[in-house]
Amino acid sequence: MKIVLKRQPQITLAAIASFTESKNTKGSGKRFILRFVKFIEKHALGNVIYSLCKHPVLADLNYCCIFYNKWVIAFTIENNITTIHTIIHGSVLK
Repeated sequence: MKIVLKRQPQITLAAIASFTESKNTKGSGKRFILRFVKFIEKHALGNVIYSLCKHPVLADLNYCCIFYNKWVIAFTIENNITTIHTIIHGSVLK
């Protein structure tokens, strides 16, 4: 299974890492991102059928969602490629 991150999720992950690094010990941002990506690799599987996201905008785009802590990861799976389209903090979607 190949995982592709679009530009927006890359920017979001960089911002999360920078924030985490500024509030914690050196290297904590990188460790958080590694755990985040490992979670995506473990849960965004090609042999699973996911329901569409509950948020109407994401559902209209035919995105599936998984959740890591308070983060919503919207993705699609086609031809054994998981494409991460957006990563949004859950509080933004309320």
